[in-house]
Amino acid sequence: MSEDSAERALRDLDDRHFTDVVLREMRRRKTFARVAEQIDSTLRTARVPIVDPFRSSAEPAAAARRAMIASAVHSSVLEVPHVCSSEACEILVGRGVVSDSTSADALRTFARDGRLIVLRGDRRWVYPRFQLDHFDPRDPASIVAVINRMLDAGHFPEAATAWWASPADSLPERRAPMELLGADHATLRQLATAYAAAADL
Repeated sequence: MSEDSAERALRDLDDRHFTDVVLREMRRRKTFARVAEQIDSTLRTARVPIVDPFRSSAEPAAAARRAMIASAVHSSVLEVPHVCSSEACEILVGRGVVSDSTSADALRTFARDGRLIVLRGDRRWVYPRFQLDHFDPRDPASIVAVINRMLDAGHFPEAATAWWASPADSLPERRAPMELLGADHATLRQLATAYAAAADL
């Protein structure tokens, strides 16, 4: 594995797995074994849980319904084609909507504020692929950002992904909302408005 690939792999890990990997590798090397124990001890003494870097506390009003959906669909939404954070950066940089030098920080910001959906995959954060071709952070009216915020994707990414990817009874041929990207944004807004209103009941 090249140095760049190794660095990307570490960057893609969530905080908990990153800590595990670093401590395990430091313990394996005699030079750093003692330092590893000091770091581990410091983390344990602090008793501060490693929090989700993307999710703040949700408002309780709609939380129950969406949390129930999230629990039920977590495994299925990971079947929606997705990419790791490094690949997501490359896609956005390739489209010219973010700068290469700031893409990683920008991507985390977009996920944290709910403009992009990010899911906890197998030991790393992943981004549903469908949203990346239609996301432009330079445009306040970017349809992906607008809809994701309407769906409260920052707090309920699984439920938001399920909404985008699931066949909709109200659409011809029961198409999934994500199939309307680049084609019928007015209908997307109507569907998301109806979903958000139901979630707040």
